[in-house]
Amino acid sequence: MTAEFSRMVSDIERLIAVEKYGVQGVVDGDKLLVIGFREGSVNAYVFDGAEAERLNREPINGVLDPGYGVGRVILVRDVSRGAEKHALFKVDPSKPGSEERLGAVEPMRILSGVDTGEAIVFTGATEEKVALYALEGDVLRELASLPGFGFVSDVRGDLIVGLGFFGGGRVSLFTSSLSTGGLRKVESKEGSFTAAAISPGMEIVAGLETAREARIVRVDPGEASIVELELPSTDIAQYKPMAITWLGYLPDGSLAVVARREGRSAVFIDGRRVEAPPGNHGKVVLWRGRLVTSHTSLSTPPRIVTIPSGEAILEGRLPGDLRSSLAASRFVWVVSFDGSRVPTLVLESGRAPKPGPTVVLVHGGPFAEDSDSWDTFATSLAATGFHVVMPNYRGSTGYGDEWRLRIIGDPCGGELEDVAAAARWARESGLARELYIMGYSYGGYMTLCALTMKPGLFKAGVAGASVVDWEEMYELSDAAFRNFIEQLTGGSREIMRSRSPINHVDRIREPLALIHPQNDSRTPLKPLIRLISELQARGKTFEAHIIPDAGHAINTMEDAVKILLPAVFFLYTQREKAKSPGGEPNGVPHLPAEY
Repeated sequence: MTAEFSRMVSDIERLIAVEKYGVQGVVDGDKLLVIGFREGSVNAYVFDGAEAERLNREPINGVLDPGYGVGRVILVRDVSRGAEKHALFKVDPSKPGSEERLGAVEPMRILSGVDTGEAIVFTGATEEKVALYALEGDVLRELASLPGFGFVSDVRGDLIVGLGFFGGGRVSLFTSSLSTGGLRKVESKEGSFTAAAISPGMEIVAGLETAREARIVRVDPGEASIVELELPSTDIAQYKPMAITWLGYLPDGSLAVVARREGRSAVFIDGRRVEAPPGNHGKVVLWRGRLVTSHTSLSTPPRIVTIPSGEAILEGRLPGDLRSSLAASRFVWVVSFDGSRVPTLVLESGRAPKPGPTVVLVHGGPFAEDSDSWDTFATSLAATGFHVVMPNYRGSTGYGDEWRLRIIGDPCGGELEDVAAAARWARESGLARELYIMGYSYGGYMTLCALTMKPGLFKAGVAGASVVDWEEMYELSDAAFRNFIEQLTGGSREIMRSRSPINHVDRIREPLALIHPQNDSRTPLKPLIRLISELQARGKTFEAHIIPDAGHAINTMEDAVKILLPAVFFLYTQREKAKSPGGEPNGVPHLPAEY
């Protein structure tokens, strides 16, 4: 056992330590700006074609989107020991480490931002409000108050465009003026906006996700009109995207689009498809005459490539023995309780038999997606000898607006049935011998929902940074997350109460591991402490790990190890118990009739 634990520690540390990169833009004339998980933390780097040079002195949370060629980089850093109160720092790309804190911005939750080189336009949340701001020199102005989560997409001239969750679960488009402020919202009766940009001719172009498909539209806020955009090539229409994950204009005036369907994405320039490695891609930039993007898959850590050649210019190397533990990946449709098809990703372990131990790994959000993209949680489980099943339950993005909206007013309801359907599929397909469940954030909430509402379905569960009590979380949240809870629950206190795991502790039968950051401001620790007390009082089998001085976002290798190691150790121990006398038989165990 000790030797096996040592191997797991080594494997997980090596997996987390693999370098990962994402494209952010072009700065300082012609240097590539990238975000990298390297040197044990998230950092900003400039790449001049030969080497990547680190810009920041201390770990960061991210950078604001830069305009092409701007002569500075704006860093975002948590200054509250994980509670996500961020400050902004300016650094000269030609002078790495020359950080200057922008004192006009008081610490707040920075949601997004764009740096034009002259103005920094960003959205931020405090306890009282969510707002759109502009920082020019040392002068900070509030341009508009936002009725919920808002994200700046693009700034050109005096025009600002962004997206926001402003009510009812759908995503609205908004515009504002850099000089005069104000807010103008545009909503579509057909669906939600997923991306937006401003053309050189000052037209607003956006991705619109309808019931089961996505398309590119031109938006006129003044006329409140939305019309389909005609592109020189019809490749993107023939691709039939389910989602537009990013779009933007290149310096030559062409429109770059990243579209996705069934867990993988494709890149288009003015509607014409550009060959790119299979998997998923991020922002596309024009750098020294070449198209550059980030690329990843379930077996490929995020890297920077040129397209169409697929040549990697910045990448991390996955050790051969760990690569062989990622035996195969595939996309499947799973039929849920009401006949709906649940899009699901599967990662098979090269270290597990079939049927073998299987973890249903549930993503957070809930407005997020599992795709053919690198996932350190999934790869760590595969390296430990678990097959991994990742369902995109109702509420997930990437599969049409109708699928995403089905979760509104029904948390711990239909999406839990989708998770149960994925578990049932894992058994019936011959992949799973015994089943476990694990998740982080909303995925942690799904773990608690499964163990309270579906006892007997899983042998054990790991809940990381989970929602325990919606009502208490609401009282502890800032303006952005209060709005999120109101939209998700339909503002119903009864839903908040009845769908909170803290109120159903008696139903838990299986062993449970709780892992939670101490300073988490999204899913606060206080309700979890009460859950621990309730579990103890009722004699439930559980273990709890509080990660000191850590927040919800995982930005350092140290925090990642502290979260993953107890999760993997716990599941490994439960698996070994299943092999012992009195555990599960070697054959496929009986599944309760209700499942």
